[in-house]
Amino acid sequence: MENLLFITILAAIGIILIWLLYTLILRPAASRHEYRNQRFEKDGQGAVHDKSIGVRSCPVCDSKLAPGMQVKSKLYTEGPTDRIMHVFGCPYCWPDNTEHDRKCPVCHHIIPRNGYLISRYFEDATHKHVHVLGCNGCRRG
Repeated sequence: MENLLFITILAAIGIILIWLLYTLILRPAASRHEYRNQRFEKDGQGAVHDKSIGVRSCPVCDSKLAPGMQVKSKLYTEGPTDRIMHVFGCPYCWPDNTEHDRKCPVCHHIIPRNGYLISRYFEDATHKHVHVLGCNGCRRG
């Protein structure tokens, strides 16, 4: 009977120590980590999204892209600072798909099946940037 009482007391002390360890050390550390590396962020319209899903969008059809999705494009070499890029679309809109309208963000016309966006591509050591100039219908060149 004394052994059972002793084992019960040891188990209770062990449970209390585990609870204190979790409450005083592990939970605050996890909270600090979440504060520094927040999982959610605001997009341009003020809506809150998970960082890993839907923060990038296709410039042709404006669909939210999942991680790893790539936009089909072709890069041409022209100058040392910026280059010309033809953007064809993402897996949702390229090759031609009837569900997602391929619209030019400049003139707002539908881009034909063999059409593309003309853009400037800037790259430096910290980031890459694409600036859309128009489609092959409204921007000749």
